[in-house]
Amino acid sequence: MFDTVSGLPVHVLVVHLAVVIVPAAAVASVLVAVRRPWLLRVGWWVVGLDAVAALTCFVAKESGEKLLARLDRLSDGQRAAAVQTHVDRGSDMLWYTLGLLGVTLVLLLVARHRAAATFRPRTIPPIVVPIVAVLTVAAAVLAVVQVVRVGESGSKAVWHDTVKNSSGPLH
Repeated sequence: MFDTVSGLPVHVLVVHLAVVIVPAAAVASVLVAVRRPWLLRVGWWVVGLDAVAALTCFVAKESGEKLLARLDRLSDGQRAAAVQTHVDRGSDMLWYTLGLLGVTLVLLLVARHRAAATFRPRTIPPIVVPIVAVLTVAAAVLAVVQVVRVGESGSKAVWHDTVKNSSGPLH
């Protein structure tokens, strides 16, 4: 399932989506964290976007493992180390997006609970919303930093030697 689509590795196709959707989800999460009216209006859409980002990272991770198995481990020791760095960072990326999803969901639920105090007593102290908002911003920043680290290590593993050893001036 995560191996190929039309003869192309799924990993190569889906990583580009992750590079776009993780920062987009992070920006959306930050926006709703700092603008409470937006949180109450579009919070579920942002949580959905965060879930799609996590799902995309899961597919990228699984398809990367299939691609690595297909390539049957590279023989070049230096390149194998670079690939392993990418694999390790890519495995961690899923946790970063799940963290972003989790704190954004908690932020939405806490804010909605605080806003809907008409029919039930407020059991969550007012300070909780800003604390969870700060955690959401932190999770968003960490997710973006990690997606950059994953992408950088992957492109370095694949392209560094090719570009370094290419000859001729660029026009």
